[in-house]
Amino acid sequence: MFIGHFAPALIVAARPKAAGLGTLFVAAQLIDIGFASLLIAGVEAMRIVPGITAMNPMDLHHMPYTHSLLGALIWAAIFGAAIWFATKRKEAAIGAALVVASHWFIDLLVHIPDLTLYGLPPKLGFGLWNHPSIAMPLEIALIGGAFIYYWRRTEAPAG
Repeated sequence: MFIGHFAPALIVAARPKAAGLGTLFVAAQLIDIGFASLLIAGVEAMRIVPGITAMNPMDLHHMPYTHSLLGALIWAAIFGAAIWFATKRKEAAIGAALVVASHWFIDLLVHIPDLTLYGLPPKLGFGLWNHPSIAMPLEIALIGGAFIYYWRRTEAPAG
């Protein structure tokens, strides 16, 4: 899942007191930004295994800090707190935190069992990456539906 992660950002951005759309797009990808950073630092790990899934060759075998539910909730809380300190807007902070947290739940749909609740087994994932004929339309439907929702609920600034 990639563009599907932006669907919650569009939905939250349609709320009147939400953080800006750019901020919410960062929130949508914060878990993967964190993963890339921790991967480079050697804290989390992956390997390329051709054929591990039908859609990508990544064996994401060690992601306890970014792709565990607990880790995602901690990232969400930190990001939400940063938004609150920057804006003093509770609604913006909560919305941004929810977008960060949504990443784990959306990943749960497509990942093979490599996600955890708190960094240790059991490993979870519904494996839609092995079913492109389901995963691709689902991702398009998520982002398409969210875009239509955003488009209908917002207006461009006048002038």
